[in-house]
Amino acid sequence: MAQESSLNGHRNEDQVVLFPVVPLLECPHLEQVEPVPEQGLNVHEARCANCNSANEPWCCLNCYTVTCSRHVNGHAINHFEQTLHCMTLSFSDLSVWCYACNAYIHNPILIPAKDAAHRSKFGIPHPEVELQRDG
Repeated sequence: MAQESSLNGHRNEDQVVLFPVVPLLECPHLEQVEPVPEQGLNVHEARCANCNSANEPWCCLNCYTVTCSRHVNGHAINHFEQTLHCMTLSFSDLSVWCYACNAYIHNPILIPAKDAAHRSKFGIPHPEVELQRDG
C-alpha cells in the first residue's frame, strides 16, 4: 500500500506511516481496578491461565488473572467477554487497555499496578512513582 512521502511530496511504496497512541486520561471503568495482590506481580513467570502461553501476557486489573493477547490465542478478550472485567495491563509494555472503551488508558489509579509490574520486570520503581514522591 503506497503512502504519501513527506519528502517533496513523492510517493514511496515502502513507507509506512505510524500514528502515536494517545491514551484516554479518564475512563468510567477505572472503578473496576482492584488493589495489587499482597504477593505482587511476577512478570517473568506470567503465563496464560487458559493455554499456558508466555507470549504477550495481559493481567486483568480486577481479578489479576493472566491471559494471552488477541495476537496469541485471544484469551484476554475471552476473559473480558465472560467476566466483563475490562481493565487489563500488558506485561510486555506496561500499557493498560480498556476493552469496554476500546482504548488505552492512563490514569493515576493505574500506577500501583504498573509499579508492581515494573518492579517485577526491571527491579526498580515505575518512573511515575518517583515523580509522585519527588513532586
